[in-house]
Amino acid sequence: MSSRYRVEYHLKSHRKDGFIDWIKGLLASPFVLHAVSHDGDDNDELTTTQRVRSQYAEIFKDIEALIADKIAFDVRNNQYRQYEDATNDEAAIPLGQPRLDLLVPTIGTFFTELPLEKAFLWEDSRRAISTRRMVAPSFNDIRRVLNSAQIFHFIKQRNLNSSEQLRMCTFDGDVTLYEDGGSIVNTNPVIPLMLTLLRSKICIGIVTAAGYDEATTYEKRLNGLITAVHESDLPYHLKRNLTVMGGESNYLFRYYEDGEKFGFEAIDKEEWLLPRMCTWSQSDLDDVLDFAEKTLHRLKKRLNLPEEAEIIRKARAVGIVPGHKIDPESGKLVKYQLDREQLEEVVLTLQNSLEGYRPAQRIQFSCFDGGSDVWCDIGGKDLGVRALQHYYDPSNPIKPSQTLHVGDQFAPVGSANDFKARLAGCTLWISSPKETVDYLRRLVDME
Repeated sequence: MSSRYRVEYHLKSHRKDGFIDWIKGLLASPFVLHAVSHDGDDNDELTTTQRVRSQYAEIFKDIEALIADKIAFDVRNNQYRQYEDATNDEAAIPLGQPRLDLLVPTIGTFFTELPLEKAFLWEDSRRAISTRRMVAPSFNDIRRVLNSAQIFHFIKQRNLNSSEQLRMCTFDGDVTLYEDGGSIVNTNPVIPLMLTLLRSKICIGIVTAAGYDEATTYEKRLNGLITAVHESDLPYHLKRNLTVMGGESNYLFRYYEDGEKFGFEAIDKEEWLLPRMCTWSQSDLDDVLDFAEKTLHRLKKRLNLPEEAEIIRKARAVGIVPGHKIDPESGKLVKYQLDREQLEEVVLTLQNSLEGYRPAQRIQFSCFDGGSDVWCDIGGKDLGVRALQHYYDPSNPIKPSQTLHVGDQFAPVGSANDFKARLAGCTLWISSPKETVDYLRRLVDME
């Protein structure tokens, strides 16, 4: 979720994260119990802060244990299902559900354990969460604790030289690597950090919703990065570990050099498509996009969207963009801004309509809003990340526990295309390119 759109966030069920909300509820009790005034008594205030910090840390420690239990439970359940499939033994007794699934029914999969207590204490030392008496631990506080825990996990794996250390890092584009609609220029502070990742033999994939079947647009938007890669002293085989997965999971491009010529080259689909994606029929893909396009035209009329709003059809996507209008005051052509409510109505209606459409049930699709527009893409970022996991190392595919996806769009229902990446690897939920830089600095410094 872009940080620019937080008005009435907590009133919108489709923009809530069940796990974070559950943690907020657990932290509410110690906050309320100790939200008292000590009339300037520093000793009492310090004692209260220490007590609150201890109780917050204990809660995160308990959640840490619940996550470890869920991981172990899921591993056993997967082994049971594999045994059942191999033996057709329908009499085998299933293991039930881990406790965390019962407490948070919408919880997803955890691929690594998370040192949440350590992460909280680290965040608290910098943000003084436990000293606050009027503002309870917030959504952003918890989001940062979860992010820090994931960073600490990978730092530990690297220091131990573990087989589970990070092998691939993927990134969203807008609001993650650069501002919305921007590009990576040569002064972007993320560039040296990404070079460090490549030098550490960590593969990098830009997994973006921007869908183009030719490399020129990606080369322009990532010009600062590919120029730095070209001018670096990295061995060529490490430079080749930079890729772009466009349209979420529709077009793959890989960095190349030929003398002074450099950029991205298209990779044939036969080299990277996942088996399930090869089973999708072209007729189903066309029918889904036709249906989505008709739905967008109907919504444009029903919601009385401006004529400037343009519906664009691509080979593997269809969307509605705001268009431009003449500003009566300046006389200049400016971008038309659709209301937040209009964008959410379009994306949720489009998602709901397609879920009941038979051809859409035979393939995978993603509906999302990018802050100013709405798109329906064939595929999804989970498939894009998984395709890269297999493409980089077909004989020993990169595992979800060795993958980190960084993005800003993780709302659970509709409107957030990074959410599906949670199915394919570990994630960092950031709110700005600055946060991306901050977390990467901690990761590459291996503090």
